[in-house]
Amino acid sequence: MSLIVPKPIMPDDFVLMAQTKHKLHLVLDGTINFPGNGVSGLVLYGIYGTGKTTMASLLPGWIETAKSTNFLGNNLVGKLVDQTGPYFSFQACAQGQNGSSVISNIINGTSLISLNSTGLHYVILDEVDILTTAAIASLKSIMNQKNIVFILTTNNLNKIDKGVMNRSILLDMNAAPTNEWINKIIDIYQTSGLKPPLPSKIAGVVLAGNGSARSIFTDIEFAESLRAIKEGDQS
Repeated sequence: MSLIVPKPIMPDDFVLMAQTKHKLHLVLDGTINFPGNGVSGLVLYGIYGTGKTTMASLLPGWIETAKSTNFLGNNLVGKLVDQTGPYFSFQACAQGQNGSSVISNIINGTSLISLNSTGLHYVILDEVDILTTAAIASLKSIMNQKNIVFILTTNNLNKIDKGVMNRSILLDMNAAPTNEWINKIIDIYQTSGLKPPLPSKIAGVVLAGNGSARSIFTDIEFAESLRAIKEGDQS
């Protein structure tokens, strides 16, 4: 057997700090009126590899499912999965694609009637801190609309315009407690039908990964492969 790291599909698939998890759940279960009260954005921030872009791509489906179906009437919010396949716009901000063209794409896409059940438009801006000053000024204006959800990712929260942050809920994707990672990795081993390493060994991998899910899972897979080879040589 080999270690199988599942592709995230629900909030519980992400290892998050308690405060981040709590805020995310309050948004998804409707406790917080979102979008509402002038707040239309979710800013996912953290170092490279923390799962920001992956979660950003899942959020439209989670939000749409929570708002337009009875899924949460029978399931915990951490188990929320996309049952609607909503339409959303994904804009990868990059040099040369970080100015007026990005804003024009958003305006053109959201000027039409939404085909989603909720009537909401979903716009993902990946690495939003790369946008030009003029583009940010236009973005703030668009964020005042009540039928658009903006999902923004950044590695550099300090570079995000204060007006954008004021219109958003901030979700810190940085390192979760080590014990949360240990529990997640043990669960992955058990689901894969494998005996997990000692918690102390898992903790060493987690600490070396510094909060990057990409690094942690890759290093765990390497460690498991080496262990399997070693055990094979000894058999």
